[in-house]
Amino acid sequence: MDACLAHCMKNRGIKRRKNSASHVYKKRQGELAELAFMFKAASVGLGVAKPYGETERFDFIVTCGRRLWRVQVKSTARLSHRHYAIHARGSRRRDADLYTKDEIDLIVAYLIPEDAWYVIPVGAVRGRPVLYFYPNGSGRGLAKFERYREAWWQMTLNRKSGVAAKPHRSHPHRIEPD
Repeated sequence: MDACLAHCMKNRGIKRRKNSASHVYKKRQGELAELAFMFKAASVGLGVAKPYGETERFDFIVTCGRRLWRVQVKSTARLSHRHYAIHARGSRRRDADLYTKDEIDLIVAYLIPEDAWYVIPVGAVRGRPVLYFYPNGSGRGLAKFERYREAWWQMTLNRKSGVAAKPHRSHPHRIEPD
């Protein structure tokens, strides 16, 4: 399913037009990325809920056992100078507020052409307005977020102990809640 969504998004599932249609394309890309996230999170054993409306700073509430996580999903299909970039704020406007620990717990970035997911604690963002990803390596050692690639275990941490849930025995990518 991820590969199918990645293919549709990579091949511009809707036609791009000049001017205002660019916004429509970005909106569609975001909607498809959110669908892909719901499928991916559920397939690794997490519970996923979508809040009503669009006034919250997070896109989803994810559950693992008794723990709830506020998750903001970001996506990009654009490779530029061997890296992908996503904005760690509510909009692309430079004056938009960065996400904080009071608003969200995790940013999940989806690099569409790579079909790669990054599960990043908002504290690891450290005030950066833009996050750069180098999934194919970088000669300059800028792969700061590679440790968060496919790090779905981030959502299995016990809030009090900081211990991660055990992976499911028969499916290493599935999570077994405590």
